[in-house]
Amino acid sequence: MINIKDKYNKKDLLLAVDIGGTFIKLAIITRAGLMLDRWKIKTDLREKGKFIPQEITRQFRNKLKDKKYEGKKAIAMGIGIPGFPSLDGVVKFSGNIGWKNYDVKKDLKKWWNDLPVAVHNDCDMAALGEKFIGKARDVDNFVFLTLGTGLGAGIVINGKLYQGSGGTAGEVGHIPLQGFKTRFQCTCGLPECAEPTFSATGIINIFNQLKRNNPNIKSILDGQEINGKNIWDAVRKDDKLAIMAARDFAEYGGRELATIAMILNPETIILGGGLAHDNDTLLKYLEPVYKRFTHDFIRETTRVELCNVGNDAGLYGASYSAMLLYDQK
Repeated sequence: MINIKDKYNKKDLLLAVDIGGTFIKLAIITRAGLMLDRWKIKTDLREKGKFIPQEITRQFRNKLKDKKYEGKKAIAMGIGIPGFPSLDGVVKFSGNIGWKNYDVKKDLKKWWNDLPVAVHNDCDMAALGEKFIGKARDVDNFVFLTLGTGLGAGIVINGKLYQGSGGTAGEVGHIPLQGFKTRFQCTCGLPECAEPTFSATGIINIFNQLKRNNPNIKSILDGQEINGKNIWDAVRKDDKLAIMAARDFAEYGGRELATIAMILNPETIILGGGLAHDNDTLLKYLEPVYKRFTHDFIRETTRVELCNVGNDAGLYGASYSAMLLYDQK
């Protein structure tokens, strides 16, 4: 675990990148975890993301020309991607970007020479962000769940990111959870996946299905565009249909948490992503189901909590992974 005080050279800079299908977030962060700059650009998806490394380079080069960076040096870069990087950093597949068997580090070295570049799945980066400056700072065994459009996880065991034999550990969104009769089909093609029920997309799926099946139940959301945030807002306002959706959602989510706890018994399972942000009501619904499907001795050692890094967890994780890679040199 790092000491975030004055242990490191204050002139060292870490370059952090969080690539999404719509936007790329970038940041310049110190080894102490201080974010000096943060901005975003539109993701250039032309020719299957061919120009992304060059644009990332241009963005950082321009930003580092600022007077405040005089005498300071970028020592490493970390990149989080929505896809499947292998252990050597080659992106096996990223449907949102268009990359397939793409060595992004190789292209970046055209401009950055020997700069170390760490490439991980965006969920893994979010987990490392919590390890860097969040609730997992003093925790060596934890699982970070991202409840967004999909459901993914970053797993840290004995203080180190666990990636599995091929680099794709943490695909908890595709644990079969829906039972023998699939309620919602996952976009991956597999039956019974957890993701279409336990995610931001999941609670929307559940709410919309309940609305279709119960047309006589009025909701304060009638006539509105439905999203995860306004469903939970409606739950807090005692909306009957939203509460029904929250209970269904929790039945799936609580089982997912129990499965993770029973297999790994981590110190904590941290809920992140847009759906979990500042959402204590989410825990209120999940915890009784989690309790029902775990033993007392598991719950005594595996707690469930919300993240506190927020939407920048991926950027902090990218900088942390870059620092770890640099220190291995």
